[in-house]
Amino acid sequence: MDKKILKIYQLHDGYCYNSDSLFLYDFARGFVKKTDSILDVGSGSGVVGLLCARESGAELMMIEIDSSMVFLSELNAKSAGIQARIVCKNFLEFQSIQKFDMIVSNPPFYRSGIVSAGNKRICIARSEEFLPFEKLCMQVKRLLKPQGSFVFCYDAKESHRIFYMLKDMGLNAEIARFVYPRLDKEASLLLCKARIRTKSSLKILPPLITHQSKLQTDNSDEVKAIYAHANTYSIKVFAEDICIESKKGI
Repeated sequence: MDKKILKIYQLHDGYCYNSDSLFLYDFARGFVKKTDSILDVGSGSGVVGLLCARESGAELMMIEIDSSMVFLSELNAKSAGIQARIVCKNFLEFQSIQKFDMIVSNPPFYRSGIVSAGNKRICIARSEEFLPFEKLCMQVKRLLKPQGSFVFCYDAKESHRIFYMLKDMGLNAEIARFVYPRLDKEASLLLCKARIRTKSSLKILPPLITHQSKLQTDNSDEVKAIYAHANTYSIKVFAEDICIESKKGI
């Protein structure tokens, strides 16, 4: 697929995609094929799913609870020329006869109380209470094909709990990679691929180090390559403006 720039309209007053989203895409793209069907759960503005579809040409469905983000996902897909079905629904209430080759998700993973409740939209997007990992896994297992992959990211500090829950839910963690802000820092993010009841031993990939020094602009060569390959451009809009435009039929 053409790696032209992917313009992503996203909410100025909501959760915006960040480096976690791009690291997840980079991790996931090695597992997806052109003949696959992808479901992006909690897709937000659509960046992860759209990047995976642009990379592979795979069939894409996205599900998102926030109607304003759904509007932007539709706009972003149309702008990129990518065919995508976008569903506005709570994933835990989603039903489908279709099964998917890959379910990818950057789910809300912060414990209750860590995220400020001042912005309800951001709170829903980031607090685990709105999509508990155990319930996420139950729904993922219902929607995956027998040989399908569940690819996600999570707070590295919760890795012990995540690996246990995966096993308890009948999902086997096959490949994991940890992201570190610097060599002298603790891991901040877990990237993981799991499948249903496989017997594969866990393969832990070399770490992804994001920065070479304390400067936020001092990205590692690998991170620079990920950003360049993703080739995204963020355009911020306000939710109130989306309501006006949607009423116009835009």
